[in-house]
Amino acid sequence: MKHFLTINTRFHQWITVYSIDSKRIITMCLSMFMFMWMGWSSGVFANSNESLTDMNLEDLLTQEVKTASKLAKQISESSSAVSIVTANDIQSYGYRTLAEVINSMRGLNTVSDHVYTYMSGRDFGRPGDYPGRVMLLIDGHQANDNLYNSSYLGQDGLLDTELIERVEYVSGPGSVMYGNGAFYGIINVITKKGSHIDGAQVALEAFSQDGYKSRLTYGNTLENGADILVSASTYRSRGEDYYFSAFDNPATNFGVANNLDAEDNHRLFLKFNYAQWTLESAYVDRTKDDPAAGYDADFNAKPNHLRDTNAYVNLSHEAQLSDALNNVSKIYYGHYGYEARNVFSGELYKEDNIGRWWGAESKFVYTGFDRHQLMYGFEYRNDYQQDFYLPDDNIENSIYMASAYLQDEYRWDPQWAINLGARVDYGGNNAKNMSPRLALIYSPNEQTDIKASYSTAFRRPNAYEKYYGDGITQLPNPDVNKERIAATELVVEHRPNITSKWLSSLYYYQTKDYIVVVDSAAVPGLLQAENSHHSQTSGIDIEYEKKWSTATRLRASYAWQY
Repeated sequence: MKHFLTINTRFHQWITVYSIDSKRIITMCLSMFMFMWMGWSSGVFANSNESLTDMNLEDLLTQEVKTASKLAKQISESSSAVSIVTANDIQSYGYRTLAEVINSMRGLNTVSDHVYTYMSGRDFGRPGDYPGRVMLLIDGHQANDNLYNSSYLGQDGLLDTELIERVEYVSGPGSVMYGNGAFYGIINVITKKGSHIDGAQVALEAFSQDGYKSRLTYGNTLENGADILVSASTYRSRGEDYYFSAFDNPATNFGVANNLDAEDNHRLFLKFNYAQWTLESAYVDRTKDDPAAGYDADFNAKPNHLRDTNAYVNLSHEAQLSDALNNVSKIYYGHYGYEARNVFSGELYKEDNIGRWWGAESKFVYTGFDRHQLMYGFEYRNDYQQDFYLPDDNIENSIYMASAYLQDEYRWDPQWAINLGARVDYGGNNAKNMSPRLALIYSPNEQTDIKASYSTAFRRPNAYEKYYGDGITQLPNPDVNKERIAATELVVEHRPNITSKWLSSLYYYQTKDYIVVVDSAAVPGLLQAENSHHSQTSGIDIEYEKKWSTATRLRASYAWQY
């Protein structure tokens, strides 16, 4: 049985805005870019603010969300439970990473093992559980890597929080629209447009543990209508000296890891929109020491660090083919790199893993039938490189997946709507899956929405679970199968007035063939992925928001599961 309680309050807001003449922006950008990447930035210079106004709850209710069904809908019309954190929330509460944003959201929390941050909630998540089973999207583009299926939420994440316009969380299985990996829910991070920045921002921060962060961002709408946002940042921290009681003896420095918590990263982000075209790209390079000496590495020994590089490029095009038919098509490329440098029994261990993939998707929305909104689409993804380069072995793998999906929303009455959809995924090794979903929406009045749904999802084993075996910590298991879930959920949203909102969600999950990494029966002392027994989970999420005219705001959530 698990309980989670989250309360966020904000009483006052201070805003400082620094603007720069656009004629000097390009020169300043180049100069500051050089300074940041050479690590010469220090001190605190400026703290810029976005031009996003503080919406009341009524405005937030009518804000469009795209995550639940890949269609822009008002929150009240979505067939799922939706929670949103805005740019104003991020600034007001001082969230520095996506993990801190997620910690404030209904039914979710994060934990850390001093190297990575892991998401948990609704019957999933523990330290070392790389696949979070909640799909992470950035502007609708999947941001999980193709080796571990991990979501990167800390300083290893792709985005600075200052670039986030809002974060949408849709709870429940989402494979009907997003396929493999949308097991327990979807988080979509919507980035800002250049018009939100409207100039240049320079931010320099200094903090404890000899830490600093510098960021340069430029965004604007050009005379020809093009919108551009470009940003570069760097972060560095010495970290702390941690004490671990398990190593409290003279041979291991009495359990103290000295100078083994350093972290630094470099980020780049580009978003360019012109007419119907949008080009978006992000890159992060993060290095982190491991003070806990994971996987039985030598404690308090150097080197003991990990490096992650993550990047994607996404090009999309929107077209109105007729009065009743719209199309959105995109092509994308992704890269993930992992480097480990550890010491085992006094000997240096090196590991270099690389994942690369590309894909394409075309989505159509047809409104030619009375009271129907029909959406269908096709997607192809090729994970053409899933390679683990180990000291004694090289493991190389590739896999593809072709998908087709269809969804119809029929609203026969202003108070009633039904949503029916299905997705078929076919991959290598004869891997097939169908994910149906049925939802019913009833709105008895303008203040209340009741949503009942049944949905299924799946997650096939990632390359790490299926193929990784270093002979030191883990064995491969090519026979591990996909895991599946069937979910029934009842959501009630109620808005007594424009200053407050209630959301409650009652759910029942049935999972089959859940993948866990456990001690191997074949070789004791080594880990191995395997399918566990079936399980059932029941739970409830409750979220409450209240805003007062004094700019004081309260957001509280409670989660219980059994």
